[in-house]
Amino acid sequence: MTNMATSLPRLTPAEKALVHKFNTNPDWTHDTLLAKLKTLLQVVIKVELSTIPIYLYSYYSLDRTVGNANPPSVTNYSATALFANQAGGRIMSVAVEEMLHMSLSSNILYSVGGCPQLYLNAPSNYPTNLLDHATDGPDGNPLLIPLAPFSFAQLWQFLEIEYPETSDAIPEDNNWQTLGQVYAYIRCLIVCDKLVDADFNHGARAQQIQPSNYSSGNIDAVFPAANFNASNPPAQAGSAASQAQYANASDSHAGRAQLLTIQDKKSALHAIDTVTEQGEGSNSVQWDDPKKLELSHYYKFLTLQSQLQGYPSASQPLAAQPAPPAAAAMQFSASDLSAVVFNFPSNPKTADYPPCLLTKNPNSPANPQDISNFCNGLFQYMLILSETIFLVPSQEQKRYFNQALHLSMIWILDKLVQQMAKLSIDGGQFAGKNFAPTFENYNLGTRDQAYANLVALGNKMAISSPSFAWLPQDYITNSKGVSLPDVSSYWSSATPSTPLKNNPYANVPKFPANPPVGAFDPHTCMGLNSCKGQDRFGPAGHLDQQGQMVQNACAGQGYCSSTADHSCRVLNNCKYQGGCGLYGDAEEQNNPGGNACQSLGSCATPINAERFSTDGPNQGLGVWLRARQVFLEKRWPAIARAHGLDPTKLPGPPHPELFANGPTFAWFTESGVGVTACGSSGMSGAGSCAA
Repeated sequence: MTNMATSLPRLTPAEKALVHKFNTNPDWTHDTLLAKLKTLLQVVIKVELSTIPIYLYSYYSLDRTVGNANPPSVTNYSATALFANQAGGRIMSVAVEEMLHMSLSSNILYSVGGCPQLYLNAPSNYPTNLLDHATDGPDGNPLLIPLAPFSFAQLWQFLEIEYPETSDAIPEDNNWQTLGQVYAYIRCLIVCDKLVDADFNHGARAQQIQPSNYSSGNIDAVFPAANFNASNPPAQAGSAASQAQYANASDSHAGRAQLLTIQDKKSALHAIDTVTEQGEGSNSVQWDDPKKLELSHYYKFLTLQSQLQGYPSASQPLAAQPAPPAAAAMQFSASDLSAVVFNFPSNPKTADYPPCLLTKNPNSPANPQDISNFCNGLFQYMLILSETIFLVPSQEQKRYFNQALHLSMIWILDKLVQQMAKLSIDGGQFAGKNFAPTFENYNLGTRDQAYANLVALGNKMAISSPSFAWLPQDYITNSKGVSLPDVSSYWSSATPSTPLKNNPYANVPKFPANPPVGAFDPHTCMGLNSCKGQDRFGPAGHLDQQGQMVQNACAGQGYCSSTADHSCRVLNNCKYQGGCGLYGDAEEQNNPGGNACQSLGSCATPINAERFSTDGPNQGLGVWLRARQVFLEKRWPAIARAHGLDPTKLPGPPHPELFANGPTFAWFTESGVGVTACGSSGMSGAGSCAA
């Protein structure tokens, strides 16, 4: 076993001491450590989740449309409008990466046998502390983070969330001062010798959130450096592309990708490193990527605050490292910001909004409570959609992710809040304020009831607030041809605490229940076909992971038998259909798949990998491997010469990592196909025909 504590010199002395404690203290058993890891992963998932509404609320308070132009016009951004655009891009870039961090922690949790809990787990009240954080923040005052519009004060709250840990910080599992301390504790749990790679294989890797579902470079995280001509193509001077500044960088990660699936300790550690280097716990430099193109979360917010009047503030103790930036030459006042920041209330709740129609908008009546309830229901349904990813078949995940998370975030929530922000509240404590989201834990019922209840909220909003009716009509009830998926069926029998077991056949085509119809060169099993396209799937082929129809590549690489299945000796209907070797004389059992004619086959097809010969030279050895050898000796030379191939070397079977010994009974079972073979001993590796 590799001693990871000594093979990772980047561990701090405090981290090494904790790893040593885990390794040597008998009270820290394997099961205790694994349970602790699961608990802390759920803690950081909830912490990351809690930051997303806080960041999005301030993001939505920024009016990034001030100074915009439609082609062929030139933009007319003031200096304040350019700053607002920069602030929006940087805040969104952090929010996107917080979603990444939540996904990475969720993948680790799923890999160790847990399921992330998101639905109804956002903060229940604002202002809020962070889960298990110490009572006080870096300034010595109680840490209470509000839902509040963009401001100098709110940026300090952001800095408290992302405050970097010091190099000598103690890893903490509770009462922590920086989130980096919690991730350091998680890192130590993963590194310790009592947890092994196999502990990270309890949840199917193929069911985790896949790398292709994450992109750091969305348009909302981009901002202009100066005015531009909206009609110019990208390569032309003065175009939008020529002025684009990118808040996120593609190399901002440890490991092979930003969003990693987890299969062992190494990949889990890479995921933790990505989180800490992007924002939480990064204290040595302001950058989070090797090319120094992207600032850490802490420094993104600090860079914004340095451009506002009041910076630096004696009441806001900044971290010594990374060194704070100097105050910007041009600093914007609160009065300047009022031109680009909506007048959102702080810490609103739906109940705080008036239940009556907004009379100041007589041509477009709207009921703020109905709209807010729908917005909160949508927010909670997005969390259910995120949980459901782990239940969606892997080959369907990309499309699901686009229709579920991208549609709900980019189209529905974004457009809903933009429309809300343009309305003003008529009465109550928020009279005169702009209408803002509240991000409450609206209870949609059980997960299998949530979609129906969201539809009901949308219908109610459409009646009381006609100008908002297009959102549920277009994207919930599908009038546009694309809508949020109804995930009720995934939850009707599932529970969020039950991860799907690791399925090694998730990306393998299912074994067809019936052989193809038509004229085929008959063969008894996988890897025994004489030509491309001659296998169980027929000339049409099978779906690959990209959803394309493909044929097997070559002779000897087919997926399985093109013959009619049969379960016992003498039941074969043609030559080359004798399968196994459970019955028959020594010569027959030594010649699987090589029988000359109908009724002369030695047992069942297809040949499952577990089957062994019971007589003859191959006694006790695998029947499928013997069938491949017979195929190589008797049929392959002629096939190879006809196609210009090596007559002495048989191509490997499909998915050799799974089928090195032939098609497994587990594959047949996973495909929903029962395979039987003769005998009542139960040793054929397949279902018994006597059962």
